[in-house]
Amino acid sequence: MVLGGIIFIIAFFGCCGAIRESHCMTITFASLLLFILLIQVAVAVYAFVVVKNTDNHINIEEGYTQVFEKYYTNEENKQLVDVIQAGFQCCGVNSESDFNRHGNFNGTIPFSCCGKQEGEECSKDESYKKGCAKEISKALMFAGSVLGGVAIGIAAVELVGIIFALCLANSIRNTERRGYRV
Repeated sequence: MVLGGIIFIIAFFGCCGAIRESHCMTITFASLLLFILLIQVAVAVYAFVVVKNTDNHINIEEGYTQVFEKYYTNEENKQLVDVIQAGFQCCGVNSESDFNRHGNFNGTIPFSCCGKQEGEECSKDESYKKGCAKEISKALMFAGSVLGGVAIGIAAVELVGIIFALCLANSIRNTERRGYRV
C-alpha cells in the first residue's frame, strides 16, 4: 500500500503538471523519477556486484550441508532436498557419494538423484553426477544477473520519461516567457 501511494503521488505530479501546464509540478515529477532511477541503478549494481561474489558459494555449501545432513531425520528437509535434486538434476552436496559419506545415511541414493518416482532407489551409476551446492550457486548468480538486467531495463525506460518530462517543463517555461497560449 505504501508503494502504491508513492506511485500515485508521483503519477499525480506528472499528470497534473501536464494538464495544468505547471512548470513546477513537471519538474517535481522529473525529480521524483530521477530519485527512483538512482535507487534502481543502486539495486542493479548491488545485484551485479554482491550477488555474483564468489564467496557466496562457501555459504551456500555450508547451509545446504546443514539441510542435507537432516535428510532422513526431518521430513521438511527431505522434501526440500528432493525438490532441489530433482529440479537442478543434481545429487548430494558435492556429488552422489555424499550419501555414503555422512553418518545419517544408510548408503542408498534416493529417487530424486536420478529422476525416478518416489519410493524407488537409484544406483550410483544412474544418479546425477553434479553436486547441488554448485548448481544452487549458479542459479543464484543467474537470478542476480536477471534482476540486475531487469532493473537496468526499467531504469532506461524511466530515463526516457525523465527526458520527456524535462522537455515538457522547458516547453511550458518558454510558453510562459512568451506570454501566449495555444
